[in-house]
Amino acid sequence: MTTLLIDTSVLVKWFHGPGESELPQARAIRDATRRGELRSLILDLALYELGNVLLRSLGWDGADVADQLDDLIAICGAPLAMEPAWLRRAAVIGSNHRLTFYDAAWAAAAEALESSLVSADQQLQAAGLAESPTAAAKRLRLPLGA
Repeated sequence: MTTLLIDTSVLVKWFHGPGESELPQARAIRDATRRGELRSLILDLALYELGNVLLRSLGWDGADVADQLDDLIAICGAPLAMEPAWLRRAAVIGSNHRLTFYDAAWAAAAEALESSLVSADQQLQAAGLAESPTAAAKRLRLPLGA
């Protein structure tokens, strides 16, 4: 079974639609994960980042944010914690590619897990460290709007 590491820029699309690009592709990944056709992993960092976006940027009610985080864990399973070696690698990746430590952490985790990182972040994609939801859905031949 294919395993993907899904960063927060894609996870937001799983639960929020207005103004989001690549929505059908991101949700095709979510739906394939729900059906058990794909394994999508998340870092514990995703809970903080997604919770912050939903609460602060989108103005969601606290109970709704908590429910959405529960849904995320139900879909992807328990989030992964960064290993010390991954953190060291993230520092190098961040420095080499001029990325935030947060973004570099996603890339380092994907590298360590030998998994593709799916991200809507243009810097990660440009550095060759992530693929877009569109590229992942196409590569995996996921049905859109299923």
